[in-house]
Amino acid sequence: MRRRALLASVPGALAGLAGCSFGSLGTDEPDGVTPVPRPDRSPTDASDSGAGTQTDTGDPPRPEDPTTVVELETGPRTYALSSPRLHTDDGARVALWFERTATDDHPATLRGWLQNANEFGNTFRIERIPGVGRTHSRQPRGYDHEARLHLAPTDRNELADDVPALSQTDEGYWRVDDVGPWMPDTHQLAPGEWAHLEYALVGEPGRAGRPTGTYEFRGRGETLSVTVWDTQRPGPETDSRFADRSLPPFPGDGRVQWFHDADGTTPAFVRPGTERAELDTEIGFQMVNNSHERLQCGHWNLYKLVDGEWFHVAPTGHTADCRLLVPGGRKQWGLRAFNGQAVGCSTGDCTCDGLTQGYLGGGEYAVVAGYGHATSESGALVELVGDSVAVTPTDDVSTSREGDTVTVTTGQSGDGDRSADGTFSLTRTDSAGERVIAEQVMASGRFATHDGGLRNALPFLTDDVSRVVVETGEQAVNGVLGYDSDSRRFRFRGQAYEVTRGRSDG
Repeated sequence: MRRRALLASVPGALAGLAGCSFGSLGTDEPDGVTPVPRPDRSPTDASDSGAGTQTDTGDPPRPEDPTTVVELETGPRTYALSSPRLHTDDGARVALWFERTATDDHPATLRGWLQNANEFGNTFRIERIPGVGRTHSRQPRGYDHEARLHLAPTDRNELADDVPALSQTDEGYWRVDDVGPWMPDTHQLAPGEWAHLEYALVGEPGRAGRPTGTYEFRGRGETLSVTVWDTQRPGPETDSRFADRSLPPFPGDGRVQWFHDADGTTPAFVRPGTERAELDTEIGFQMVNNSHERLQCGHWNLYKLVDGEWFHVAPTGHTADCRLLVPGGRKQWGLRAFNGQAVGCSTGDCTCDGLTQGYLGGGEYAVVAGYGHATSESGALVELVGDSVAVTPTDDVSTSREGDTVTVTTGQSGDGDRSADGTFSLTRTDSAGERVIAEQVMASGRFATHDGGLRNALPFLTDDVSRVVVETGEQAVNGVLGYDSDSRRFRFRGQAYEVTRGRSDG
């Protein structure tokens, strides 16, 4: 066996890694995908990877932009590798990338290496590392028999105990004739030492075609996956109940790929679990990236469509990070929607990222993700069936009245534990450009369930009241007006209002 030793010391960051993770989505990921080389290369010595040049420090070779996506020449299928690199908690460093696609002469091939990134010798449990010794995938969802993919080692794989025979089906897809075992359970490497890996990515014995879906190679807490889709029709296969629906311009640049407008050629889209549900309900959404590009930045939002106008409901803010979705990637997001007060998650209720939102009335909503291919975002419509939302105050308020003025005092006023005290006043006015809806007034955040915002003022401005003064916390006042404004006008259910900071004389 040919082994290479790392001459320079291993960086401390590698030695200190905890856990095992594929798909580190840092800024060093390529923006696109390097095309796989089309001309077939003649066999060479295993030390020539054909993908890079070994550095004078002894680092194993790796392409500058590793190829993670290939389109097969043997059938209408595209393969996407979830990540070209892996680190394990015991100091293994793994790289894998596509060296060539499948043709009638050879199957799709991955190359790479396994390196000991420790400053001491180590025996690695090869059979636990996905993509190295864990070479048999799980079946994609919807299949329960003979639908796996296999990483069959070639004769250029320096760790292989056996090299299986391969054959091509009448449909053109390559498969393995038997399923091993092919790799050792363990392998020992000296500090910095590395071994060359090469695998053919092939199908199950007895399986003629190549089902689409995500094939997972699972290790101990970590997963490498290969996603397969129809090259000619990467888009959704189901019809939408909103087909041919025309929508008003969307906020921002207006470029949204709607699920109901997507067809078989659409490479990236949000797929809803259902497009109509009765409140209270939970709906799952999946962002699908069947393109060759990374999509970003991935934040999700909920909007409501009322009288031909979009209203942002939640969330009221996002973190500043940019979330990426690699080629072949899938992102799950869930909406837990309640007609009244939201019920928090208990153990096992919330299984993916998402939003729990109360006080949602019946109507049409849009779930929009900040991923798009040729658009900035992707989204799906959903109809929620339920009663309209009543605007009610929080439970901690008390009221007093003097003439036609009602003073509302919330639990935040004078509590001494939160922000400084603050006051705002609400009165009617003749006109306003901005419109708000009940779902915004009752939402937490800007209109502040927990902050005691407009929901603690609007219910008390009855016909015989001309002004409502809300004594609350300064944060609640800023949530209604903003930090740099002292007044604001808006329309709510046909009436124009003005809210001002402090005790307006009205």
